[in-house]
Amino acid sequence: MGALAWWGVGAGLLALVAGAFGWGWLRLRRSVAEVTAAIARVGIDDVPRLREECERVLLEKFSERLSLDRLEESARILSRRIDDGSLKSAFAKDDFWWYFVLPVGAYVGELLRVNAGGEWKDSDGGGLELVVSAGDDHATTFPFDKVLKQATVGDKGDLYAYLVTAQKVGELLQN
Repeated sequence: MGALAWWGVGAGLLALVAGAFGWGWLRLRRSVAEVTAAIARVGIDDVPRLREECERVLLEKFSERLSLDRLEESARILSRRIDDGSLKSAFAKDDFWWYFVLPVGAYVGELLRVNAGGEWKDSDGGGLELVVSAGDDHATTFPFDKVLKQATVGDKGDLYAYLVTAQKVGELLQN
């Protein structure tokens, strides 16, 4: 095969790789847009059902028991499962691969509500935020968005650090 043929093969392979990358990027953007819209539809009344679903699925699929009373242990479990990617398939629905963000986000928020004295509130942008208040001071966090960010671009262990740090902030605001 001549040099021109090798150039053609190389260009074809490059086009194939670029096409696959582009398709994957578009699919990820579409999926993130879908889960972002779903997050915006979550209401305060949905949280208990989603939290219970998270507890049930972790127990059924992984034999791991979450507890709102054991923040660090539950944070380690959730952080490890997000980091290894196993939550996507454990919660996946045929029409919504990223569904896990909803029950896990609810559980993360409930951990903070119980352990840092937070309160769920409707967010101006849609969906929910969790506010930890003390007098005139407060801290606001978005647990569903944190789970999505962790699953897409987060470093290993970030969710654990986020939960433990948020608990400490809540303790500081309450003292």
